[in-house]
Amino acid sequence: MSESGTLSALIEQADFKLRWFDLGRRLQSVSKSTAAAFEAGLAPWPHPYLRQAWTGLLLQPAEGGEPIVWFLRFPLDEQGKLQLQARDGLLRALAQELKQGPASESAMQLDQLLQQSGLLFTPSTERQAAFHSQTALLLGRQPSEHYESVLRYFGDPENHRWDNLALQGIADLAARWEKESALLLRQIGKVAAPVFINLCHCMENQSVDHRLATAIIERAEQELSASTPDISVVAAAVRAISHSPAVGLRQAFIQSLLAESISNQNKELLAAMGSRCVADLELPELASLWVGKLAEIAEQQTFNLLLSDLMFIPQVRTALLTGLRDPARKESLAVAFGNFLHGPKPTH
Repeated sequence: MSESGTLSALIEQADFKLRWFDLGRRLQSVSKSTAAAFEAGLAPWPHPYLRQAWTGLLLQPAEGGEPIVWFLRFPLDEQGKLQLQARDGLLRALAQELKQGPASESAMQLDQLLQQSGLLFTPSTERQAAFHSQTALLLGRQPSEHYESVLRYFGDPENHRWDNLALQGIADLAARWEKESALLLRQIGKVAAPVFINLCHCMENQSVDHRLATAIIERAEQELSASTPDISVVAAAVRAISHSPAVGLRQAFIQSLLAESISNQNKELLAAMGSRCVADLELPELASLWVGKLAEIAEQQTFNLLLSDLMFIPQVRTALLTGLRDPARKESLAVAFGNFLHGPKPTH
């Protein structure tokens, strides 16, 4: 096999069809041209998360057989581009070790080298389930054996047990939300909270429409009206609608949550906004509200982690700096931002 400049080229030379996905903030496909520009060091990764590119590679043997999946995370430089030394080290190993041969043998050699590279990672159980559901749809395959049980439960949630439902079946439903939209609209307010939360965590990979986003928000508002609301339900709702084209609806919901005292008590809710609703934080008003609340309730380490991640995204950084530099900002924000920049002041 001839030496190649990218991992994609080597994989294709080994007689596989390759598809790229991003698994950072949500699961989404990445075009071949975008991945090629990133691998060549010419363009930044379009969806950076915690200053890395969290990727899923789906390899389909050209000769047929089961596809192979690799989950790789690539370190990014200050511009969000691939750190070329990470790429070059892997490619040198591949070029030296990978020999021309049957796809099954090539796959084994590739897998062994990747295991040694330090680039492999294990996604969360929810993200893995969503990935398998999405790729099954892409490949024209049937949903998992757990899907029918989930459909039966959603058909009559008050008379079926929920605690034996498999996450994979719930992910299959989330991936097929358009086909099952009538069922979801009718029942999403009735399903058990753990089922709703798992469904929402898988829904964050989907662009749910205005009607379903409205139903999800109504379920969250129903929870907020309880005497002791479960904020995990509300945070899950934020995640579920984070990729919806119903932008105005989502932003109004986020703003209302930030105005409520409930957001003063729950870091999970603020983390859901900061990690999933990135485009909404391009609005200076929302960004200022969010970072102010974060400074009030989060430990400095959490504040630093979320802020450093978002400051890596130019459009969000501009919006955040409006609130961070506001002379009228609260003292808690001034202190947290100062510690972020310079570390805590010494005590005597």
